[in-house]
Amino acid sequence: ITGKPRPTFVWLKDNKPLTASNRLRTRYDIPTKQVLLQINDVRPQDVGEYRVVATNPAGEDSTVGTIAVVPDKPGVDDRPFIPSDKFRSLEAPEGKGPRPLEIVPGVDIQPFVSPDKFRKLDHVEPSAKEIEEVPEPKRPP
Repeated sequence: ITGKPRPTFVWLKDNKPLTASNRLRTRYDIPTKQVLLQINDVRPQDVGEYRVVATNPAGEDSTVGTIAVVPDKPGVDDRPFIPSDKFRSLEAPEGKGPRPLEIVPGVDIQPFVSPDKFRKLDHVEPSAKEIEEVPEPKRPP
């Protein structure tokens, strides 16, 4: 956009003056003669029609652009729960002298509960009499 004298610029969003914020930046690039609007951290509420109006004593002109926001697809958070460098400075355990310590991040080598703490129970089939005595559930009409 050019003009003599150089025009002043006003930005509108949906035909209302654009509210200034720390996310919005406007400027005039002299070498390219472009009026720029930069929106940082674009959000769904930024969707709309944007118009820049250039005004000087010779008159007024404007141009329009539309912004659509396509939200990011949610992804899987693949950051480690505990940073791997936290395991670098482990000290020897106190007690009966040194014992070997192997650290395998994210893998449990031994089961959490010892299987010898459980006993296996035999499955007993219910008797025919028990099956007959079970009432059927009532269904609504």
